[in-house]
Amino acid sequence: MRLFLNSAFLSGGWVLSEKRTYRITIELDPDTYRKLVDKALSEGYSIIADYVIHVIKNSLAVPAPSTTQASLDDFYTRLKPRIERMIQDQLNEFMKLISDIRSKVADLYDKYDQLSQMIKSIAEKENLLKQQSEVKRKTGIERLREEKVLFESSLPAKINREKFFAYLEREGAVILKLAKERVAVDREFWNYFKNKIFEELSTDDEEELKNILGSKGYELFKRIRDDLLIFFDKKKMKWVAVDKNISLK
Repeated sequence: MRLFLNSAFLSGGWVLSEKRTYRITIELDPDTYRKLVDKALSEGYSIIADYVIHVIKNSLAVPAPSTTQASLDDFYTRLKPRIERMIQDQLNEFMKLISDIRSKVADLYDKYDQLSQMIKSIAEKENLLKQQSEVKRKTGIERLREEKVLFESSLPAKINREKFFAYLEREGAVILKLAKERVAVDREFWNYFKNKIFEELSTDDEEELKNILGSKGYELFKRIRDDLLIFFDKKKMKWVAVDKNISLK
């Protein structure tokens, strides 16, 4: 076989037309030709030219992508563990960061609680010192004038009660010796209290008594009433004193 190729075509002098065909003649030695014939027959070609055209077209054709779905699945299968490890590593780092933040927040709360307790303790100590200072500065009679009524049961255990009540009486306080305890009353408040009881009150309703007498006055009133030193006369709608030391006159 011989191959004749126009030199003008090889040099690019011709303009190729899609409508015409081109003839190529190939010259082969006998051995190569026999092999070509055998190859063509083995692939089902009875005409050698058709087989040669087939070979030429296949050699010039753009190779199809070699990546198949199976190879893609295999690629993803091999890639998946790496992606999972990367995600897990990032997740571990994130969780470690969250754990560190939680630990620091917990430490801050602990320090805040400690600081709050310290501030509270300091405030309580300062308040106690202030109260102690005020107690030291004020005399017993001055405190009674402020509090109006002082019950023996409310006094600290260290105070000598006999001396204390004797001192208050000398200073002008009214001392009531009730069944369960002694009560010291500021004299000015005592006069006000008796005027309320015997001149103004016309009821024995507890809620009204509380509102009219106030907390201190109502507590004193209850102690006197419980000792039966006064009673309510429903005919006169007045409170009446049993003990002359309690009466208004």
